[in-house]
Formats: sequence, structure tokens, C-alpha cells
Amino acid sequence: MKIRGFFVYCMAAVIVAMTLGAVPVHGAVAVSTDDLVMASDVILRGVVEQTKSVWDQKAGTIITRAHLNVTQVIRGDLNTKSVAFEYEGGTVGDLTLQLRDVVSVVKGEDVIVFLKTKAGKVNENVFFVHGDKQGKYTVKDGMATKEIDYIEGDPAVIDNNIPISTLIKKIRGVKKHDKT
Repeated sequence: MKIRGFFVYCMAAVIVAMTLGAVPVHGAVAVSTDDLVMASDVILRGVVEQTKSVWDQKAGTIITRAHLNVTQVIRGDLNTKSVAFEYEGGTVGDLTLQLRDVVSVVKGEDVIVFLKTKAGKVNENVFFVHGDKQGKYTVKDGMATKEIDYIEGDPAVIDNNIPISTLIKKIRGVKKHDKT
């Protein structure tokens, strides 16, 4: 019975994927660094230790949990050297789900991520990346780079291919507004 349900989900995913070609392509709306900072609970730099993808029966999709070895707390309060965050997509067995505008990471990747908890409390165990792909930078050779494809709006508001020190200075310089 479980195999039949899984098969039905897979077939539905194939049908949806086949119909996407007929839909006009729209990209993510450009999100500025200031907006990412304002909406994030904590912003971290770290190296991805591992990822594990599972089939989420309740949600009917693949969810990947990534474990990050924290090398720098750029903004926010965090008293641990390791955190986890989840995102939709990944590979379970022979089934791969890859969504164009959703963040993904690989083991060993050096990243800066804008994280948020569902309840807005940093002391929870699992975060999600705010802004999907726009909420993650890959760090390499002193530069922070976003992997973004289709952007609607003004792409100039997105800081991309920027020196790490410049990005961190900008993140720390954003003033959060009082929510009262």
C-alpha cells in the first residue's frame, strides 16, 4: 500500500513537471540584502557537514536537512557550533526533486546563509533559509556569490559576486526597525 501511494505521488510529480513547459517562465522577485537581513533571525557562515534527504509523507515531497558547521556568526545570537536547516528538494533512491528557485547545498560547501525559524525563536533546532536561493551565498576565493537564475524586478538590488568582507560589513550595518 505504501509503494502504491509513493507511485501515485511520483506520477503526479511527473505530470506536473511535464505541464510546466507550457507555463510562462517567471522568476523570483529580487530581494535586497537589507530585506534579507531584516527578515532573518540569524545570519551564519559555515561549511556544510552533511545533507540527508527524506520523503515527507505528510507534505508529499522530498525534504533535505543540511547540517552546518558554523565558522562565523555574522548577525544574531547563536551559542552553538552546529545548526541544521531544511529545504524542499533532494534525492531519495532514484527520485530527485530539484526546484529552480529553492536553495540547495552540498557537503563541503562554504556558505553564508540567512536563517529563520518557523516560530521566530533562535533556540529551536532547525531553521529554514529565508529568501530561498537568494538567502544563500557560496563563498570561494574571498568572494560571496549567489546562484540565481530568473529574477523579476531590479536585479541591481541583489548583492552578488561581492567580496566577503564587504558583504559582512553591509549585513552588520543594516538597522532593524522596531516592530512596535
